[in-house]
Amino acid sequence: MGHRPVLAMLLTLAPGLAGALDIEGTVSAAGKPLAGVLVTAEDRESGDNDNPTSVSAFSDASGRFALSGLTHARAAQVDVRAHRIGYRLASETRAAGAAGQPLSIALQLDPTDNIADQAPASAWLGRMPLDDRGARFVAGQCAGCHQFPSRQVQRFAASLAGLGPQQRQERWTEATRQENARLCEQLWRGTVQSMRGMALRFSADSPVRWGLDESHPEYAKLLTADYSLFNAQEESAGASALAQYLGTDFSTLAFADYPAAATPLAATNRTRITEYALHAGGWTREIAWTPAGGYLWLVEDNADRIARLDPKTGRVHWIAVPGSPQHPQGPHTINADRDGNLWITLEESYALARLDPKTEQWRIYPGFGEFSVAHDTCVDHERYVVFDARGRLWLTLIGQNELASLDPATGKIERFPMPHKDSEAAFHAALYSCVMSADRKHVWFTQLNGIVGGFDVESGTLHTALPFPLGTIPHRMSIDDRDVIYVALSGDGQVLAYDTRAGKELARHPLPDRNASPYAVSWDQRRRVVWVAASNTDAVYRLDPASGAITVLPLPRPRAYLRMIDLDRQTGDLWASYAHLPINRGPNYAVRIEPGDAPASP
Repeated sequence: MGHRPVLAMLLTLAPGLAGALDIEGTVSAAGKPLAGVLVTAEDRESGDNDNPTSVSAFSDASGRFALSGLTHARAAQVDVRAHRIGYRLASETRAAGAAGQPLSIALQLDPTDNIADQAPASAWLGRMPLDDRGARFVAGQCAGCHQFPSRQVQRFAASLAGLGPQQRQERWTEATRQENARLCEQLWRGTVQSMRGMALRFSADSPVRWGLDESHPEYAKLLTADYSLFNAQEESAGASALAQYLGTDFSTLAFADYPAAATPLAATNRTRITEYALHAGGWTREIAWTPAGGYLWLVEDNADRIARLDPKTGRVHWIAVPGSPQHPQGPHTINADRDGNLWITLEESYALARLDPKTEQWRIYPGFGEFSVAHDTCVDHERYVVFDARGRLWLTLIGQNELASLDPATGKIERFPMPHKDSEAAFHAALYSCVMSADRKHVWFTQLNGIVGGFDVESGTLHTALPFPLGTIPHRMSIDDRDVIYVALSGDGQVLAYDTRAGKELARHPLPDRNASPYAVSWDQRRRVVWVAASNTDAVYRLDPASGAITVLPLPRPRAYLRMIDLDRQTGDLWASYAHLPINRGPNYAVRIEPGDAPASP
């Protein structure tokens, strides 16, 4: 994916059946076929329910590609772009043929060594050392809500030019250098403090989240280092790393300084990526696929509603979560069980909901406790919500650092506090994700600022605690059919593989971009691989645990922030949504990825 001679691309657009637009073309460089170019056709005039909005494919070894599925677009309203880091568009020429004839588009791309406006946000963190725990905190926690450094962060950093320790101005005395470095670090500390407040909102002008308001005593506590997601030690380490390593010039980035651009692709000539615009402007952070109905389900956390997307028609149907403006629900994480029910954590009301998709009937389970903040339901190796021998499902309560069980028949709830460091607030531990073992006797969970733990659901006791240093950030996890867990280590840019039956760490797989900030991993039972949702790189990684090989699928647009990946258990397709914060600062799409590799039968 490096430098090449001038790239010429010839596209042929022709009307397909039933008004669909089919696209075929070739990609070449210096007269030779070029493989691995991500080609996207986007309907720039798409409106509500005019889905798909875009379709993408990769050129094959012969330089050929084919796109289809833009069912509502005309050739004149379609923009075509090509993505390959290290190239820049030089010219575009369109030649319209006679009526009914294809439209030809020639794109000329020149190689460029400056990839500053092409590389993902993670590329700028390449300046930070892997062994600096403050730098790892920045990569894992600062990229936990939005990509980092975002354009806004880059502008702030640029305003500090001349202050940081990386500046070497001859006229400065040593005392001046030290004072300016101290001031730079203090300014970054102020930024961390402001993020404590922003973490409690969807945007700067939105209400406070998690069932709080500015008069609530928990709100004031969460703005302090002792009770927030970022404690004083993390603030100090992170601010020091930002002041020392991030830099202030974001106008130039050499291709050679981002080696992850050369990662092999996980694409074939059959790989397809399809985007569905939601036109909601909200925070559709998570999704679930229900095989029986063939629908994708999405939650819109800030609007108390969920969506049903029909991929066959592109239509989006919105369903309100029962509640009121005075008592919001906050649908957060959504997962399906094997009976087709949807289980949705409600972080604003500290409750759990079950929806029957066929009847659209809800049942709300309250009673998890004040500021419990229900987060993730525990799933199995196929990402289904499962139940233990007593018929209970399990979930995490991030607000109180507890595991909880629910008997859906009786509504009985039991809560189990998990360990956290001495003098640490429960919320700071951030009990996040969980999975269940094949025998339904053990729950495994992550704490963002703590451990990966194993819990015996029959005895109600913790039996395993795997510690991690500051900044590792064990995030979302998955489990395979042999009870090997895979954990996204956001700060370290790795995937942990741990055999829970043997009690043995198998590997820590480093991602090609160690600042990718992997948010979640999903075990793919058919392919026996792990899909990694990388929040900071506009990409999905494919990890083969048997060989350790990692390949990448770039996504079609910037700020493609992923928090989870679900799978269609029948076709093997991947589904996700772009979930960047603050709201209205990132793309609002559902995305389907067809890997195109003919996986084994389910």
